Amino acid sequence: MTSMLPPTRDLPPGRHARIRAEVERAVTGRRRRRLLFPVLAGVASVVTLAVSVALLPPAPGPPAPAVQVTTSPPPEEPGFGVPVDTVKAIEEGCARIAGVGEAKLYQLLEQETRWALLYTDKEELGCTLGQGGMEYNSGFSGTEVRWLPGHLAVDENSARAGGDLNPKPVYAGMPGSRTIAGRVDDQVARVTYTIDGRTVEGTIAHGTFAVRIHYPPNWTIPNDDARGVLNAYAADGTLLLTGDGYQPGCWVDPAGKIVQGDTRADPLTCKPATPWVPR
Repeated sequence: MTSMLPPTRDLPPGRHARIRAEVERAVTGRRRRRLLFPVLAGVASVVTLAVSVALLPPAPGPPAPAVQVTTSPPPEEPGFGVPVDTVKAIEEGCARIAGVGEAKLYQLLEQETRWALLYTDKEELGCTLGQGGMEYNSGFSGTEVRWLPGHLAVDENSARAGGDLNPKPVYAGMPGSRTIAGRVDDQVARVTYTIDGRTVEGTIAHGTFAVRIHYPPNWTIPNDDARGVLNAYAADGTLLLTGDGYQPGCWVDPAGKIVQGDTRADPLTCKPATPWVPR
């Protein structure tokens, strides 16, 4: 037995470097694998959450109404630019002054003066508002308003002298005026009125037409006053009617009763009237 150590033996060249690299790869690989699993698990959790959110049903909302109401106008705006209470007051006030039954407002003109066109089931009412110290001042025509003699019926053609010619001081400064108004069928899209060298566009609303012309407060109605020329046109510009608006002849309802025109005529010579349908 000897006490001498074996001689020192060295590794081949490059062996140290290869062993070191293999150890580092092994250690690094284990660390990467340990870190990789938590990251992948986190990604899987995110994906699962996204899928679960996409599959959630939408939150329940209020039940849809069974009936969709789309045609009723707002209560504060009934088509005349004034509140419902104002419309009701005009209808009741004008009917009361005229001494007639229930009336319905069809046009409200607010230019130099305020004027309303109303109808009952029998009469036409032309009603001035807030003039001459009177809140409502109306007259009526007893024309059968349920029937039309063709495309158009004139229910009022009136003139009022200027207020300066009235002996009552309350009328001072009030303009004079002409008014022509009535009913139309659904073919009439435009109305003009020519008188005193002026042509004025009428307003058409709810199956009616109205023209108001104003004059100075000292205007007087001519002694040889003419009715003027009323023209009615279709939407394409076709002239449907021209003249003073009062058509000669007579018109009968389906029962043969004269409802427009000359009531003394022989009904067998009359034309058939058409029903007036307010719009």
